[in-house]
Amino acid sequence: MQEKILEIIVHILSQIKSDKHLNDIDVAALSQEGYTDAEINSAFAWIYSKIEQGENLFIERNKTSKSHRFFHPAEKSIISNNAIGYLIQLKELGLISDLDEELIIDRIFFLGYQKAGIPEIQTVLTTLIFNFDGKSEKLERLILQNNETIH
Repeated sequence: MQEKILEIIVHILSQIKSDKHLNDIDVAALSQEGYTDAEINSAFAWIYSKIEQGENLFIERNKTSKSHRFFHPAEKSIISNNAIGYLIQLKELGLISDLDEELIIDRIFFLGYQKAGIPEIQTVLTTLIFNFDGKSEKLERLILQNNETIH
């Protein structure tokens, strides 16, 4: 379920990046795409919690740096082209930093994936983005389980 919440967050942040206000996001369209109300609410709760805590939604990239990371052939043999494109998209959106990208790639290797696609990247990313290491109890309460609903 967390991967679906991540998909919604990426969708919402990409719309915000294209100068759309949070209030203008079409929630009905997300529902029509198959996302549940609980998943949509969790995504918005994550975004609102970041705003409430005073954190930036987007990671500020060093404006003087125009460099892009090249993937080593060993990385390309394990990480699919679609997954590499997804990582680039997440970085361009400002959802992950250069260090986050390195952590994700390292975890993909350490977890022993034979071929990692977008779902595997999302699985690793959810541990980073949702702070599942226990640092934020408040944020963990915002992530709903499959059987929970918001009233």
